[in-house]
This record gives sequence, C-alpha cells and structure tokens, in this order.
Amino acid sequence: MNSSSVFNVDQLNAIRDAHLEWCAENSVDPKSPLGIEAAAFLIRAFDVDRDNVDGLVAALDRHIKERGNHVQIGSIGIPSTGE
Repeated sequence: MNSSSVFNVDQLNAIRDAHLEWCAENSVDPKSPLGIEAAAFLIRAFDVDRDNVDGLVAALDRHIKERGNHVQIGSIGIPSTGE
C-alpha cells in the first residue's frame, strides 16, 4: 500500500476503475461475494508497482488464477466443524 496508508482520490479512482473493469471482463457482479473479494484484493494490492488500472487488473487476474490452481474439481468436500 502507499506509504501513508491513506488513498487519495486518484488512487481510489484507479482501484474503483480496475474493480469495475475486472468484474465486467469476468461477468462478476461487483457486489457479489467474489466481487467484494476482488475489491478487497485490489485495495491490498495497490502499491508503487501497481498503481494504475492495467497493473491492478493484471495483479487480480494472477491472484484469481493462482487461487484456482488450488481447487480440484471433483474432490470430496471438507467437513465443517458443525457437521
């Protein structure tokens, strides 16, 4: 994150625009659980190297791809503690 830990208007606009662009490209409702997770990631990912829409979208794409690498379709579920 930026050094002051407070975003200025331009930075917030970049995060918002990256979020809306990524959601539109991936047919994700920005207010859905995945959309909210994406927004949270973009806030955490914002820094000097990722301070524009293209850099943020690319970082989110890499994050989602990496997260998907840990999912095995067809594997058995993990029981919760309440079961």
